Amino acid sequence: MIAVFGGYGTFGSQVSRMLAAAGLAVRIAGRDEELARRFAESLGPGHEGLAADADDPVSCLRALAGARIAVLCAGPFSRMSLTLPHACLDSGVHYVDIADDRGWFSRLSTLDDRFRERELTAARGCSSLPGISGALACLAAERLGAVERARVTLFIGNANPKGEAAVVSAGAQAGRPFPAPQGRLHGFRGRETVMLPAPFGRRGVYDWESPELDLFPTLLGAREVRVKVGFESRSATRAFAMLARLGPRWSGLLVPVLATLGKGLSGFGHSGGVVQVELFAPEGTSVTFSLGGPDDGQRMAALPAVFVAMGLADGTVTRRGGVTAYEALGAEALTAKLSAAGFTLTSPSSRRCTGAS
Repeated sequence: MIAVFGGYGTFGSQVSRMLAAAGLAVRIAGRDEELARRFAESLGPGHEGLAADADDPVSCLRALAGARIAVLCAGPFSRMSLTLPHACLDSGVHYVDIADDRGWFSRLSTLDDRFRERELTAARGCSSLPGISGALACLAAERLGAVERARVTLFIGNANPKGEAAVVSAGAQAGRPFPAPQGRLHGFRGRETVMLPAPFGRRGVYDWESPELDLFPTLLGAREVRVKVGFESRSATRAFAMLARLGPRWSGLLVPVLATLGKGLSGFGHSGGVVQVELFAPEGTSVTFSLGGPDDGQRMAALPAVFVAMGLADGTVTRRGGVTAYEALGAEALTAKLSAAGFTLTSPSSRRCTGAS
């Protein structure tokens, strides 16, 4: 049994459906018991739903009873406690999440040794950032050698459904200062232009706080790391850039308005997206790897968590303690699975670098 917390939400429903389609029994855990049960019934026989709050110890333990694996898809992670990971330790259950929150990574890492001592896996960030980006970075580093700086881009198609937790997390970053290896940056400032695979092309993208800022200096030896985000909707991009200029105080007040407008403007564009990693060598060469496509961007983001959970269920994922998706599965294996699922891994391009575009 795999317990999926937030299992009927925007990303949790993707994870739950794919695990059920793979023949694994799924327990949908969410705050609304009726929604959890109805969604579990929609998956077919052998699945169940119950009320559970990932921040409540008693309901976490109840939801984990008889489960082998827990997948946390609720959020926003910046506001969550470590209640569920602690409950997994107490229950002897492997843990997987889709978190891309830098603070969450830091807090969860304090439990790495405890998971290892219990011979359990705590797989974090099993999503676009840093799961897919880390895998692409590993592949790119093999082509480049020495890495001086890295630029990660997450580009989101406009027709993707906008989950409330994701919108709140995005709004909280607008204008907020955060440390990077090369100095202080601000959320949704620092505009740069990147070239993305078709159908998206040349796009403006902005600074974003993400776990790669802490992971990539060690993983790659990079002295400078920038994570960028951009939206297919140019109106949405301009709106978040405006919020960044106004500062975090106004962002918190205006994000609910943007969330409502975003839902109304989701009828055009693509449901896909791209994760792109560019690595730059000291002598001026660069290598770019991208993965994505015009459709099913949220399915792509959910797949690393699905692959890790399936690997834990069948015993092919054997690393214990705290790991990322690319460490649990291997960078080549993860990207190969994503390609087999219908997403395009671009051929690496090497070119003479003329500086950040």
